[in-house]
Amino acid sequence: MNQLLENSVLEAAFPESPEKNPGALHHTSMPKSSPLDFLFQRIEHYITLTNEDRELILQLFKEEHVAKNQVLLKEGEVCRKIFFIARGVLRFSKMVEGEDRTFVFRPEGAFVSDIESFRRRTPSSNTITTVGPCILFTISHDDMEYFYRNICQGERFGRLVIEEVFIMAVTHLTTFYSDSPEQRYLRFVKQHKNLLQRIPQYHIASYLGVTPQALCRIKKKLLQSDL
Repeated sequence: MNQLLENSVLEAAFPESPEKNPGALHHTSMPKSSPLDFLFQRIEHYITLTNEDRELILQLFKEEHVAKNQVLLKEGEVCRKIFFIARGVLRFSKMVEGEDRTFVFRPEGAFVSDIESFRRRTPSSNTITTVGPCILFTISHDDMEYFYRNICQGERFGRLVIEEVFIMAVTHLTTFYSDSPEQRYLRFVKQHKNLLQRIPQYHIASYLGVTPQALCRIKKKLLQSDL
């Protein structure tokens, strides 16, 4: 799980500015606006956009419709895009001792990438896969640099994103090692209740660091304790 820090994975959910609430780690609900409007809304959670900024963003971001279980980035490949999730869920995984281990889910409203691979143009140690059908907006390395230089508050946007990513990574890493499997499951339910019916149980089990059978026992135990 320390891959979250070692690989500097970019996976910010953009709930609210960390300047207002440094510990905010909320999930987003299914957006009601159009995919493009949702992209603008998420960026504007961090910076103010002028009409000229909006026109430029329309040129830089490319809309892509992707089917479920499609690999966007394969371990060993160079990450060449940042993905904004307008609809759908993405899964970050890594091969560990021959097993595909899930370590991050990201729903609508997130910008995701393997930032180390993206910035240094080196092979990624992660795989990014669609959990279900997705609508994504993607931007290339060169276009992201252009965004930073030419959007009025582009560099500030990048800084706030990285700050949020670091907070989320440290919090997730800490709770993974300090919480029991039951506590990790309850935390997942609390933070991602809207994802429970959208993600296969074996992926959730992998994310929690348990087998699917163990997850079933955890759910059964928690259900009995509520009766």
